[in-house]
Amino acid sequence: MESDKGSIDYLGVASDSDPLAFPDLYKMIRQVKPRGLKVMIITDGRDPGNLDDLIGAGYAHTLDLLIGREITDDQRRCISILNDNGLKYAVTVNAWEHDKDSISAIAKECEGCCMFIFRQDKSKPLNRNEMSPLTSAAKACTWNVKTI
Repeated sequence: MESDKGSIDYLGVASDSDPLAFPDLYKMIRQVKPRGLKVMIITDGRDPGNLDDLIGAGYAHTLDLLIGREITDDQRRCISILNDNGLKYAVTVNAWEHDKDSISAIAKECEGCCMFIFRQDKSKPLNRNEMSPLTSAAKACTWNVKTI
């Protein structure tokens, strides 16, 4: 990683559970992150206090916030921490769990996010007509809307 850090935007930290819940996350990032490389935490935002500590220590630079059907209070706190520190963040949702109204509600609370990502169910993805109202609703918070 050290030799390639000039071509890497972020070191992504993700896990099967929420990486913010790991007691040794700070230590792990410090050990593996090359100097000068920024860190992106991929999380559902269960521990905003830990996020705040990581940002304050310079060990988290952006977030990909995984949101369910609606935003939780902890996720709101994470967004507030990111905004207060002037950091960019992305929002990722499972497309099949949402309708236009739920995406509109999320977009309203995530105004200013740098990217809104819809994950598709690989076995039964939504078609273009089903996705259109969702992507339109997401554009209320950012122009950068992706489907994966």
